Amino acid sequence: MIALRHPLLMLLAVPLVIWAWRVVYRWGIPSSRPSSRLARLTSRWIPILLALALGLAAAGPEWRTPLRGAAPVVDLAVVLDGSSSMRILDRPDEDRWHAARRTLAQFVLRRPDDRFALILFSAHPVTLSPLTADHLRLLRMLARLDIDSRDDGTAIGSALMTAVRRLEDSPARSRVILLITDGVQNRGRVTPQEAAEEARRNGIRIHAVALGSSGESLVPLEGGGFARLRVEVDHATLQQVAHLTGGEFFSAEDPAGLENSLASVDRLEKTLLPVDPPTEGRPMALWCLLAAALLALPLAVDLAFKRGRPRPAWVEGP
Repeated sequence: MIALRHPLLMLLAVPLVIWAWRVVYRWGIPSSRPSSRLARLTSRWIPILLALALGLAAAGPEWRTPLRGAAPVVDLAVVLDGSSSMRILDRPDEDRWHAARRTLAQFVLRRPDDRFALILFSAHPVTLSPLTADHLRLLRMLARLDIDSRDDGTAIGSALMTAVRRLEDSPARSRVILLITDGVQNRGRVTPQEAAEEARRNGIRIHAVALGSSGESLVPLEGGGFARLRVEVDHATLQQVAHLTGGEFFSAEDPAGLENSLASVDRLEKTLLPVDPPTEGRPMALWCLLAAALLALPLAVDLAFKRGRPRPAWVEGP
């Protein structure tokens, strides 16, 4: 199967093809009109095929072949808290937000055969990525994420329900929601328990990670300095949500605790997902350029032969 890495670059060939079709190239000695069928066909089609070969080479064609076997995978929906309390410093050089993104990136890299969905939530959940095996795209997205303080709050139930909808149609036997939060639900109409019941009915497990501990903590201010913010972490609700679905609850008071929690998720059961088999591609641009060179060779020879000759009278136009 042939696939194009940059299909939009094929558009580069369009103006060349139009020009080659409208302006017929004329072969042979200028004093005589090409009369043979071969001369007429080649003068019409060689410039067009040359334009198509160059456009195809620019589009990066690949010959893709399926890899044998199926990869063991788990489908995971990562539900990440993006509320302002994630700016709290659990250690002097890193806040909870940066620690969570860094640790999640490492977690994704350790599981190359899994598919991930990413849901960010504060007052409302937002699906940043549906289930995908494109880990490079996920890592870029995690690197660019930031907290929007204008939509502050913690809607844990709504975020969990969104994750359930992303996983309910998955064919994988192991479907897991990974919830990372440092707060108590204070927004949204769906409670965490209701979302957990829906997950349990769909055979989806929830692993809940509680970041930090209750009490006053330091939050850096945009203009410099720090402020004290009192937060509450609802360990009881998170533990109830996890156990209701057959998952696990983890308490992570610092980045090291978060890393240990995600390491435990690595021990999940894996299953075979018989869809979208992986493929490998072999670049074909070099062959397209070789074909273009072969097509350009007779044109170059003919142009060199005509160089310096007067324009024949039979050629129409000014």
